[in-house]
Amino acid sequence: MLPPNYLDGARQHSQSLAVFKGSLALIVLGEYLGGGRDICHIWVMREYGVVESWTKESVLVDGFEKFFCCTGSGELLIHTFQRGFVSYDPESLNWNKLLILRPPWLSYTADLMESLVLLDQFLEDGNVMVQ
Repeated sequence: MLPPNYLDGARQHSQSLAVFKGSLALIVLGEYLGGGRDICHIWVMREYGVVESWTKESVLVDGFEKFFCCTGSGELLIHTFQRGFVSYDPESLNWNKLLILRPPWLSYTADLMESLVLLDQFLEDGNVMVQ
């Protein structure tokens, strides 16, 4: 279940599930109802499957357009109206403008996870075979 009252003072623009520093996260971007800025709520589930373990960090941001994903170090990859495609660190509040155009395929990317499964394996009759 999502955290109760996950908008918490924001008019929602977008919400996305993501992996944030190895944990399930809900990223909520919205217009901050207490002022003319935008706000980002980062809800992190500290114990998977336990609704009471959701914790929230909120940061004010300006002019976001779209959230894409989180990096392994916890930076948010977002597109903003003023800065374009950026990496944003919610702890230090630093922006890093990425000097790339917004590629159309970026909306279709997914978080990756390391695996010990070899790429040259295939299944044959339910058994893993190594070539």
